[in-house]
Amino acid sequence: MYLSELRLWNFRKYGTTGGGSDNERPGLCLQLEPGLNILIGENDSGKTAIIDAIRYTLGTQSGEWIQYEETDFHGQGDSRADSFKIECIFRGFTHAEAGPFLEWLGFEEVDGKKEYVLHLRLTAQRKPERIVPDLRAGPDDIGTQLDGEARTRLRVTYLKPLRDAENELTAGRRSRFAQILRAHPHFQKTVVDGVPQQHELERHIAEANEKIRKHFDPDGGGKAGVLLRTLNEYLVSFFIEGDDRSAYIRIAGSELPEILKRLELLLENNRAGLGTMNLLFIAAELLLLQGDSFPGLRLAMIEELEAHLHPQAQLRLIHFLTHKGTAGQYLLTTHSTTLGASIELKKLVICRDDKVFPMGPNFTKLEPKNYGFLQRFLDATKANLFFAKGVLLVEGDAENLLMPAIAELIDRPLHRYGVSIVNVGSTAFSHYENVFIRKDGQSIGIRVAVVTDLDVKPLEAHADCDDSAKKIAEIEATKSEQLAKRGLKTGDSNVERFVAPNWTLEYEIALSGFRRPFYHAVLLAQKKQTSKTGEPKKTKKKEVLEKTKTDIASWEAQWSGDLRLYERIAWEIYGVIMLESRISKAITAQEFAAWLYRYPHKNKLREIITQEPSLRYLIDAICHVTKPLAENISDENNES
Repeated sequence: MYLSELRLWNFRKYGTTGGGSDNERPGLCLQLEPGLNILIGENDSGKTAIIDAIRYTLGTQSGEWIQYEETDFHGQGDSRADSFKIECIFRGFTHAEAGPFLEWLGFEEVDGKKEYVLHLRLTAQRKPERIVPDLRAGPDDIGTQLDGEARTRLRVTYLKPLRDAENELTAGRRSRFAQILRAHPHFQKTVVDGVPQQHELERHIAEANEKIRKHFDPDGGGKAGVLLRTLNEYLVSFFIEGDDRSAYIRIAGSELPEILKRLELLLENNRAGLGTMNLLFIAAELLLLQGDSFPGLRLAMIEELEAHLHPQAQLRLIHFLTHKGTAGQYLLTTHSTTLGASIELKKLVICRDDKVFPMGPNFTKLEPKNYGFLQRFLDATKANLFFAKGVLLVEGDAENLLMPAIAELIDRPLHRYGVSIVNVGSTAFSHYENVFIRKDGQSIGIRVAVVTDLDVKPLEAHADCDDSAKKIAEIEATKSEQLAKRGLKTGDSNVERFVAPNWTLEYEIALSGFRRPFYHAVLLAQKKQTSKTGEPKKTKKKEVLEKTKTDIASWEAQWSGDLRLYERIAWEIYGVIMLESRISKAITAQEFAAWLYRYPHKNKLREIITQEPSLRYLIDAICHVTKPLAENISDENNES
């Protein structure tokens, strides 16, 4: 059996659409898989509320006391709900697992067959000065009380965030390791004719105590016996006449529960680090999920799986849970991009804005080819998209380097708005777009801007053309076709595409009022590529500065009367010099971005960039994932 579904009414941030009655739709309805389930999302996105809802309803193997709080009820102040309800639905029962739950089980038809289903509901009423919980199970809405034995079989293994592994594994009255061992079938006493039989460990302790008794035997003649005999002689004087009791020595705690409390789990003689102890603790907890003899629900919940673990340790642990830990069900929470990138996308559940979005094929518009692609190329950097409030999908290094600088320039710094840039490294945007588009039409709420080139070469690229007017018409028609294709609507208003109006990013910048500093960046990048040290000498930098001025002035003079003056210059900068000389786009973008950052007159730059038609798509993309500009962006070309 496994936990198949969780429903919440007015529990913490998951409210209902109305007053919270049983007829209202739940604030959360989460479907879970039998194996691995990963809750991923930013802070305060509802991951802990989901874990706690299950913990409150099912209880834990450690038997921790659940203390209900006012803040468990949705809302605040006078609007706080008077009750909450948590419903856990279990499926996948074997006949043996179903036995203890027969009086509470219902049936449902799956593929023409009757299958067991168990509905367990925890309700809590907020009364003056107290909170009254009620746990019931059954196929109807009322149900009956779940007795102790059945409830015990539903307890979960739970590891809290920032767990103190060393303290949990240390011997003592509160030893978690002792609780784990005591819950394991091996440490359950067998009963014969109603009489519990002595456990093997108890026999070992009894044998040890017999040896200790002989060692301290007052009549044995040994030094230890002399000590005990002397001690008993003192007691004769201390006790009243007729009290012939005498002291003896043994190992304290000869009963099994006491023996287990005195056991300590160690990895090495020297004290291990936090990460190592955390792994040891997780391994100990997973003992309860292994083996066919375990009688109950095999569900382990681990909050912040990555706690105290470096990335490689995280990868090894998640690999084990994915490929070897198949005996149970796992529900994990994480903030780790390393884990987000290494786990199959279909096993992730994105938590965002009081909602959950499973990434399985039943919920997204991702096709099998999308899952395969993302499994290969969704690395830790790209996995930032799971935690972002906005995402810029770009097709290359140049956009990756320049977009943050442009965003700073227009006072929309990406970090302030929680925006991540994902460098796709190609035009395969649909694989990533479909992550955010749901089959049910519900929006995840993450604003996504796809920034891509139009990739239509200008007239200047066709030097052998005899009829320029005809060629221009053909180019414009191609642009329209490409714009319709690349700017295709996704069906989700939060996911939009922003396409360069002409060719590529570099061409658009060369076409704008930034042509001079951009050309300077191109020439400087060329010098850096050819420099042995990677940094050109000062004399080379002066040459670059002089050549920039000379070439721009020469082009402007040469084509001063040409209506395509700026297109000609842009072609020279990008089409001739940059492409033919194979000058690095990444280094060029880095140099141009550095110029934008250090230029002192930001208002002037902001005015230019917001009025440039060739760069409008970049501004619109940034505003889509942040917020609109206060001023209207003119469509007129400013060539200042």
